[in-house]
Amino acid sequence: MNDWTTLFDKSNPIQTPNLERLAQRGTFFSKAYCNSPACNPSRASVLSGTRPSSNGVYANRSDWKKALPDTVILPQHFRNHGYLAYASGKIFHHHGTQFHKYEAFDEFVEFPSRQPDMPMPRDGNLNGIRSWTAPDGSKGPVSRNFDWGVYPKNPDNHIDNRTVNWAIQKIASSSKEPFFVATGIYRPHMPFYAPQEWYDRYPMGQLRMPERNDEDLEDLPDAARAMLHPPSRKFMSTFEQEKLRDAFIFEKAVRGYQAAASFADYQVGRLLDALDQSGKADNTIIALWSDHGFHLGEKEHWEKFVLYEKATRIPFIIVAPGHKAGQVCRRPVSLIDLYPTLTELCKLPGPTHLEGESLVPLLRKPKSKRDPVLITYGKGNHAVRSERYRYIRYANGEEELYDLENDPNEWSNIAYLKGTKGVMKQHAKWLPLENANEIGPAN
Repeated sequence: MNDWTTLFDKSNPIQTPNLERLAQRGTFFSKAYCNSPACNPSRASVLSGTRPSSNGVYANRSDWKKALPDTVILPQHFRNHGYLAYASGKIFHHHGTQFHKYEAFDEFVEFPSRQPDMPMPRDGNLNGIRSWTAPDGSKGPVSRNFDWGVYPKNPDNHIDNRTVNWAIQKIASSSKEPFFVATGIYRPHMPFYAPQEWYDRYPMGQLRMPERNDEDLEDLPDAARAMLHPPSRKFMSTFEQEKLRDAFIFEKAVRGYQAAASFADYQVGRLLDALDQSGKADNTIIALWSDHGFHLGEKEHWEKFVLYEKATRIPFIIVAPGHKAGQVCRRPVSLIDLYPTLTELCKLPGPTHLEGESLVPLLRKPKSKRDPVLITYGKGNHAVRSERYRYIRYANGEEELYDLENDPNEWSNIAYLKGTKGVMKQHAKWLPLENANEIGPAN
């Protein structure tokens, strides 16, 4: 889920009333960023409390358990200190069961390697990109996930409904022992499947589309272009080809994302209602986060896997008893800080391997000083986000700099303009001195 929701700005098109409701109970971090703009590296980093540049988990197929064989991950730490630990849905990356760490939980309803709400057999998409032949003769679709539409017929069968139903049961049943419940809502991850009600909220002809600039790529270095448009990912070119079949194909895909995001918000509301009904809300900490953002055509890019604002800025909310409600913290923070924050809030000893800093000082005083945050995608590729700037340096030494105060869309790379060297040097000091070698895929 990206930042194009009403949580961030009431004028945004994606309606997320339950995220807004949750934010009113605690602190909304409006400049929060993932540790890496990809599912597996982000989740491995959050759960372990270590950075990708330290653990070497840079890709979705990297074997994070091989990289961190003895590391006590977040739910396991709570379980080791007397908590009942439960999980359902997408907690670890979903390539296969080898990515799951079952021993971290008392019960874990795993996310199957193949999404159970995906149509089978896959002869064609519901409403998305059809099978196609590219100019080079290769055949598609680009990805079996690249789909959208009203599905399934019975909304109760949607994977996110089942995931949340299980979590609600655990919240209701837990009694004397303290509990840790992790709930991985899958949407708005591709494919954008949601019940009809959520599509009805975004009728064709009334959609608001992302802002795009036809000259956006002209001032980018080669490393940036390669990351935006790798040979294996052809989403934007596929849209252009599909327009010959359906002139509104891009609009339909964006509509699918909006519907899926609002459906995810609905699931958050169900969890919040269940917690209230359980009578345990006043003694329960809530942390809501997204593993990364998402491009919907900005910078001629679709998906994540890049170091820009749209791919890395996330919704992040913490509700903690005893701390002021309805706060907005505008200091840059990242998900590397979640593990130490929860241990401090629950008065547990913090493991010595953690690389983040607790956010509790910001829960007390949201304007407290905070260092810039580091975001990594691939070995040696980093972004440093301060309150005003985004500085990017690639493994080959190429750079980008954006003044988000004056250029929120990141349309003007000012890295090579007169007077910016000092800003880049100041931000570069937050880059890691060493970068771990990449961990290979799981067997």
